[in-house]
Amino acid sequence: LKQKPVAGHGRCLHHGCAMTSTKAERASPVLEALRAIESDALVDSSFRRLAAALEAEREKVRGTWLQIEQERDSTVAELEHLRKETEDWCFAEGQKQEAEWRRLDTLSEQMSKFWPEKSEILELNCSGRLFTLSKGTLCGVKGSYLSQLFSEDFESSIPRDSEGRYFLDFNAECFALIVEFLQNRRLRPDAPIPVVPSGLRSSMDHLAEALRLTPFLRENRISAQHNTSLSVERNTVSSRHMGWQVISAEQPLPVASSSYFEVTVVANPDPRGGLAVGLCGHIPQGAEVHSLCLNYSVMYNSNNGLTGDCIDCMNVDKGVRLVEGSKLGISHDVESHTLTWYFNGASIGTVSIRPDCLEHMKSLFPVFALYVPNQKLRVDFNAVMPSAEPRTDAIA
Repeated sequence: LKQKPVAGHGRCLHHGCAMTSTKAERASPVLEALRAIESDALVDSSFRRLAAALEAEREKVRGTWLQIEQERDSTVAELEHLRKETEDWCFAEGQKQEAEWRRLDTLSEQMSKFWPEKSEILELNCSGRLFTLSKGTLCGVKGSYLSQLFSEDFESSIPRDSEGRYFLDFNAECFALIVEFLQNRRLRPDAPIPVVPSGLRSSMDHLAEALRLTPFLRENRISAQHNTSLSVERNTVSSRHMGWQVISAEQPLPVASSSYFEVTVVANPDPRGGLAVGLCGHIPQGAEVHSLCLNYSVMYNSNNGLTGDCIDCMNVDKGVRLVEGSKLGISHDVESHTLTWYFNGASIGTVSIRPDCLEHMKSLFPVFALYVPNQKLRVDFNAVMPSAEPRTDAIA
């Protein structure tokens, strides 16, 4: 059975389809235009973002480049500074080397004068110990007793042992140190003296003084190592605070012969007491540096006279005031074990050391005691002993 089409139905459908198709065709360019606009907007936005990113990256590269240039300039400046410092250092070192070569040339010339190329070899017997050295080496210290003893005028008078060696009656250990020094001095004229053991110090002082070996004769000075508030500048000492403060010399007095030292009072606000000068059998230590009561000492206190525990007999004046500008000197006689005191060049008496104290006073250190602030002393360890004779009145 065939169904009959509804009248007008097919046409309406046809025209509806045609109308829909026509509208779609008309809307298509608009959509395309919209799509194009949207696409352009997206492209423009992406381009701007890209351009901004490129600009930011360019700024970052520019900043990095500036930093590199700054670091390069800084590195170049630092390298230039190092180059200049290196050149200056090389120049200074070159100057030092040239100066050292000149010094060595000068020393070589001096050595050639002191020690001729050919020198007689001497064989010595020093108290049983044998030494062999050149005559030029042994007589290397100008003005020494050795150079005089082995001169042409006196060499024949030197005794010899059974083997024909020159015999010297010296302390062998001390003489060995002297020989060591003389041999070192041949290689280096400014060679230091060897370290002398404390047990040989007294014997070495005796021998060095007897042989007039000036390098071994130590220059004395006020000790810079002390536990006080005293101010020391070479051989000048001054006080700043109230109370006893005691300081000593670095070295004891010579023991081979008599000696003398002198103190000048530069300032003393109160000469009635509180300023003392003397000798002690040791360097004051501990509580002693704050007391005038020193063991094994003899001191002269301004306006009070002698004080100490080693005084035997004496005739030293009392009441001498150590005023500003005055000088107090002390001489030590090693044979009689006496101390003579001088005030402004005139003897004010002598004191003998107690026999039972001599064992503790083999070494006599000059000591200086200050009590009042602003006191000041200047010490001369090389002063010439006054020509005035010590007092001859009885020591009591």
